[in-house]
Amino acid sequence: MRKTILLTALCSLVAISAQNGLAQEQTVTIHVSGMTCGTCPISVRHRALQMKGVHEASVDINTSLASVTYEDSEQSPQAIAQAITDLGYPATIKGKK
Repeated sequence: MRKTILLTALCSLVAISAQNGLAQEQTVTIHVSGMTCGTCPISVRHRALQMKGVHEASVDINTSLASVTYEDSEQSPQAIAQAITDLGYPATIKGKK
């Protein structure tokens, strides 16, 4: 009986936390224009990883796509795309996972 009550309380707490919008890890795909050499994707990746809340970033020069994983309470897809654009590589959001 005691385990059931504890489990129920824990499930309720998890449900409330999810409803309150606690931070979640998100992944966004960004189209990056203007990459012309092997150093370009390295620069784009480095810039994304410098941003608060960004955990992972990969950039493919062949597809002109960047995949960036971030904490949604600390960063937004728009801010990431803007930082890449400010670096000199026009970036547009393709989609979120």
